[in-house]
Amino acid sequence: MGAAQYRTTHVLSFVTAIVALISAALSLTGCGSGAGMGNIMQGAGGLFAGSPKIAMGNVVGPPKSVTAKLTQALQTAGADRNLTILPSGSAEAEYTLRGYLLSNVDGGRSKISYVWDVNDASGTRVTRVSGEETVARGSSSNPWRGLNSTAIANIANKTASQLSADLPGGRGGRSSKPTATSSTSTSRTAAAATGATAATGAAAASSAKTTAARKPSGVVVGSVTGAPGDGSRTLPSALKKRLRSSGVKVVSRGSNVYTVKGMVRLTNAGSSKEKIRIDWRVLEPSGTTKGTVSQENTIPKGSLNGPWGAIADAAAGAAVPGIKKLVQ
Repeated sequence: MGAAQYRTTHVLSFVTAIVALISAALSLTGCGSGAGMGNIMQGAGGLFAGSPKIAMGNVVGPPKSVTAKLTQALQTAGADRNLTILPSGSAEAEYTLRGYLLSNVDGGRSKISYVWDVNDASGTRVTRVSGEETVARGSSSNPWRGLNSTAIANIANKTASQLSADLPGGRGGRSSKPTATSSTSTSRTAAAATGATAATGAAAASSAKTTAARKPSGVVVGSVTGAPGDGSRTLPSALKKRLRSSGVKVVSRGSNVYTVKGMVRLTNAGSSKEKIRIDWRVLEPSGTTKGTVSQENTIPKGSLNGPWGAIADAAAGAAVPGIKKLVQ
């Protein structure tokens, strides 16, 4: 029976105009504020990142002015933890975040209690974050008066930290959520997935030794084809660097190694846009495909015809978790 084959797919959403913005920022040195440049480069880092996409839903309790400041603080805190907080109703969102806040007077201070529910696309709650923040005492006419920028930032940071730990892809949380399906028999797939013992005694020990002996000894990063600009050179270089830093053994050659090859495809998506897809194919030593990690979205037409720069590193970094799952 042939070796199991897997397909792992990462579909990544990113800001369609970010490549053009990066190019403009690099060519217009000295123009604009430092904060603007920071936001642009932060966008570059998340361009291919497999971060959870969370749309803001209703926030019950505080006035609109407080909700607006809290939303902005959540976006900033989320970006630091590989979370993408999107406006309400964003089509690319995987989750929706709804908040419930209450201000209570507690002696000479006020206590802000908060609960955040995160629901998936089906409406099922996937996690809940709750906590309290003590602030200066409010008044009967404005119970939220004590909720200043520091307290708002504290709530946002605590919330984002917990969301990052609970949601797949958050920095410090669980790994990205690739899916895998096996083309072998059901019983063999179940044994591989659950660690169920398929044999006993000496037969099991023999099987384990055989498996260990056949395990590939490293990963060769092969060519990347079809990339515009310098992508065919910078993408494999970035992937080697990212794999090594994640603990994967990268080698230049070998007979018993995995090979990763990249293919970039661009298709027309309208008068000023095009769709880019990057497929990272992981090959067994025999040459058969074990799995593929894919990234795709729509970008401004021609925006990657020159140097990829930080985008190559971001794309490689986002692909590494899926590739590691296949080779380890």
